[in-house]
Amino acid sequence: MVPDVIESLPEIRERRTPIAGVLEGRLWMLVSGTLLTLVILERWVLSVHSFGFDVWAAHVGMSHKAWPIWDITRVYQQVGRPLVAIGEVLVMFAWLWRRAGRLTALGLGIVLVASVINGVIKIICGPTPLWQVLPHHVGTNFPSGVVTFMTASVGYVALVALRLGRRRMGVLLAIAIVGAGPARVVGGQHLISDVFGAYMLGSAWLIVGHAYLRKLSQTVEGEPAWQVAAVEATA
Repeated sequence: MVPDVIESLPEIRERRTPIAGVLEGRLWMLVSGTLLTLVILERWVLSVHSFGFDVWAAHVGMSHKAWPIWDITRVYQQVGRPLVAIGEVLVMFAWLWRRAGRLTALGLGIVLVASVINGVIKIICGPTPLWQVLPHHVGTNFPSGVVTFMTASVGYVALVALRLGRRRMGVLLAIAIVGAGPARVVGGQHLISDVFGAYMLGSAWLIVGHAYLRKLSQTVEGEPAWQVAAVEATA
């Protein structure tokens, strides 16, 4: 009796694994949807209330910076330039196609939806009340476009790099993403609430990109689709 049960355990695991995968996928989608909801909620709160840390951030943004800090903020400023951003997307797409295959490269289009939503929010809602009264305010501030782009798109490339075993590249890209928010605040281009909302928006679509990569990793004719794509890309 006991040996029969032990022998059946692998079959039980095989039956439960797809279910666990579906539940995990739904959980990630729930987290993604929650983050998107929080972005909208935060924008509404900012329309009726200004936080003290944003006032502090505004003073930091208008203060004088030493040359190393100023240069770092300028680098992140260039990331958001339209022509530069297009070039960045093309480079990321080419790298993804070459290293991980066509299907993985197409996933970049999924996470870029975060930047589209970012633009829609800015068009519909406009600048926050606090941003409008600041003497150095330019354009619409919430959420930060650079931070959204870095979190979703560069974050997607970092995930792929880690999957391919390029740990150093993945870590460096993660550091660049983490540094984007503070750089935008110190440089005076955004408030803390702007980058916080951008991190949430970018993370929401990065989760969708992660789910897409997990889908590609499913078994295809006995071989993980991820490995098949990587082999085809390097052939």
